[in-house]
Amino acid sequence: MANPVAKRIEVEFEAARLSNADAELLNRCRKNDQAAWDELVVRYQRLIFAIPRRAGLTDEQAADVFQDVFLTLFEKIDEIEQPDKIRSWIVTTAKFKTWAVIRGSKGFYSPETEEEMEAEMAGIRDSAPLADEMLIELEEQHLIRTALMELEERCQKILSMIYLQDPAASYVEVAAAINVGETSISPLRSRCLKKLEKVLAK
Repeated sequence: MANPVAKRIEVEFEAARLSNADAELLNRCRKNDQAAWDELVVRYQRLIFAIPRRAGLTDEQAADVFQDVFLTLFEKIDEIEQPDKIRSWIVTTAKFKTWAVIRGSKGFYSPETEEEMEAEMAGIRDSAPLADEMLIELEEQHLIRTALMELEERCQKILSMIYLQDPAASYVEVAAAINVGETSISPLRSRCLKKLEKVLAK
């Protein structure tokens, strides 16, 4: 399901822009920039975890896959020829690691090629969106949460309670939280969304 904030303020993030940002981030990682590594982890952790979890692995197994993916990335980072394709590399690696766990638990060998892995992974029931769509949605969420931090505290609380809380808070609950009347929430929400849109447009 698309992020409601992104839908309501009509924010669009193109896959090509994400690829360019990924390339820059990976190049910083190659220079041992710890902040870049931290950012890469934050950007991809939900996507990586989603792959083994939706394949039926436990949280503990998903955590192992996550660690293994980044360990492999750390070891092979200088061998990646297309930094702008790091998303595809991460997704494929996470699938390989996931399928290796599944095969290992059944006493079978792991697939040797991406084609073999994809063919067998196709047999796993998965209603998740495509990797690109999932990543763009997760990136939207990440950027929106980051942008919220630039707003005043009241706007942060209003937008977080209405759009990022699950289940979403009612206007009555938001009004009580910020000590205003319920009728004030709608105009306040609109003003805060406009401020958020300006931040995201920078």
